[in-house]
Amino acid sequence: MIDIHMHIGRLYHFEGKALTPAYLLKLMDAHGIEKAALLPIESPEETDYYVTTEEVLRICKRHPDRFIPFCNVDPRRRNADLSTDFHSILKEYRDRGCRGFGEAMSGLWVDDPRLRKIYESCGRLGLPIIFHMDALRNMDEKDLPRFESMIRRFPETIFIGHGQHFWAEISADVKDEDFGRYPEGKVIRPGAVERLLSTHPNAYADLSAGSAWNAITRDPEHGIWFLERFQDRLLFGTDICRYDQELPMIEYLRSGVLSPQAYEKITRSNALRILPK
Repeated sequence: MIDIHMHIGRLYHFEGKALTPAYLLKLMDAHGIEKAALLPIESPEETDYYVTTEEVLRICKRHPDRFIPFCNVDPRRRNADLSTDFHSILKEYRDRGCRGFGEAMSGLWVDDPRLRKIYESCGRLGLPIIFHMDALRNMDEKDLPRFESMIRRFPETIFIGHGQHFWAEISADVKDEDFGRYPEGKVIRPGAVERLLSTHPNAYADLSAGSAWNAITRDPEHGIWFLERFQDRLLFGTDICRYDQELPMIEYLRSGVLSPQAYEKITRSNALRILPK
């Protein structure tokens, strides 16, 4: 398995200790995870502490066979305007080994002009972007119109959706109050997520965290259909943020609910296909 979404370091004050490489490697071995992408934390809305791209690169350099470095740039750095040269920053990170961007988690509308510069550069550099979308981060309206406009505007950029608002949109009856929570009940088709994945070849979805787990299991029959239908656009991840985190998606995917082809794509080959070499 290849995990597209893992974190390292101390993220939360209440946790009291950092996620170390040794801990993550032991956890990966226990669950049969061959490699994991480490996502930096560089926006103040993300967690209590920062984990920089530089730190992630140092750790990945020590464990190149197990960890895949991602980079991150908060769009409000320096002058907090369009004068920041995001492309040269991201190109340097890519040249040093970063293979994706994220976790994009700034407290801006998802189509903010500063973010657009990052989307364009990531497309030029071949860096897929993992987005966390909720009521505060990468904000959008019901039905994800702003997110879709960015997916359409930057066809060379791979957009990977994740988070409470994104996954609430698996159902067409989503409400504004669902943007920061885990809605329950039968999925009403077609939701915005289904539309994005059906329409745009550069749209993908990240199956990590409670948001994806809730989306897939709130309506079990629909969840299996969704995984099979979009097996080419889904990426396994854990979103490890703390010690002793429950990972029900691993057991679920391995339980035999999927065809062997869908399982292999979701847990491994899709990640290998979209991550730059």
